[in-house]
Amino acid sequence: MRDIYVYGESTLVVSAISRLLQDRATSDVIHSKPNHLPAHFSVADCFANGHTKKNKKCQSNELVVICASGYSTSLIEQIQHFNSVKPDISIILLIEATHKHFIKKLLNAGVCAILSYKAALDELNKAIKFSELSREYISHDLRQLMQKTKYPSCFNRLSQREIEITYLLANGMDVKTVSNELNISAKTVNTYRYRIFTKLAINKNIDLFHMVNKEASYLLNHCFG
Repeated sequence: MRDIYVYGESTLVVSAISRLLQDRATSDVIHSKPNHLPAHFSVADCFANGHTKKNKKCQSNELVVICASGYSTSLIEQIQHFNSVKPDISIILLIEATHKHFIKKLLNAGVCAILSYKAALDELNKAIKFSELSREYISHDLRQLMQKTKYPSCFNRLSQREIEITYLLANGMDVKTVSNELNISAKTVNTYRYRIFTKLAINKNIDLFHMVNKEASYLLNHCFG
């Protein structure tokens, strides 16, 4: 019997994923509170306060499913914290379609499986089975994204750091928040922002938001079809 802990920012998403997993005959699902994982969060906290299953025989067989709204440096830090506190735990991440650079960073941080919200239920089941074998799993659409190196994208001209800042700005973060997120000065963020806007021939953050949305839409609807 395997314990699966579901955690995320959205009550609706966490509840839906929990209900889907409860249909698995070999798993116990623990429904954690929908919220951001705080910086001081420990895996032990997740198992406390009424969430601990009685008579657990093997804590090394535990799985955490994180339902994330998008990529951020704090998400990377939370995943690294999970692994530092409990190295033998498996982590599956559900996330919106994102750039292949971020997928690689998430895998390097210690995630055993990454799925987009467009993934089918059988892919989630496969990810759980792969995690039991200590193997990585990436959903089909995200695998395609990582393999696509030549598609008509205006973002191909950006550096990895510029791509990271692009997505943070497009997710609604202001310059100060981005600087705190990446531990760099606001002046440095503004310098990158100027380079990004110059390379993409835009003038406002809203233009950046539309370009990122268009890119995601293109990838999902044309490259992965």
